[in-house]
Amino acid sequence: MLVLLGVATACGSSDRPRELSLDNVQPCDLISQAELRDLQVKAPPQPVSVVEGAGEEGTSCQYSPLYGGTVSVAVVTNHGIDRWTDGSMESSRAVDLSRVKGYRVIRIEYGESASEPHDSCTSYVDVASDQSLKVHVSENSTDDPPTCETARRFAGNAIRALAG
Repeated sequence: MLVLLGVATACGSSDRPRELSLDNVQPCDLISQAELRDLQVKAPPQPVSVVEGAGEEGTSCQYSPLYGGTVSVAVVTNHGIDRWTDGSMESSRAVDLSRVKGYRVIRIEYGESASEPHDSCTSYVDVASDQSLKVHVSENSTDDPPTCETARRFAGNAIRALAG
């Protein structure tokens, strides 16, 4: 029994419900037309062949909700959330958010003060070893839903699709 525990610990075990590989996943396919209507997306999703961010590989999809700002959903195929939680990214800090479908979610914050509800929100969902789902919502007005709430809704729909 102790040997198995040691192997699980050495392999970087996670408390995620199960591993959801992002290999060959197209982010624009993760949210259905019905879900897009529920999310009040006004224009067709736009595929992007890169992920914005230092050293991140994968693809993204841009959405334009009616209530302002933009939403980007990306599959990051070369970094898990440990990149943000292991202390190596000195200019930022990871803040745990409530889980999505049982998967750990972190928000990345920069600077000394906590983010406000309508500041941009960059979150990562721990879906697999060395992979993560990234959802970025741009800054919006106080009349709009808080950005991290919007990120959570998009992430929930994407996780539902990934989990099948």
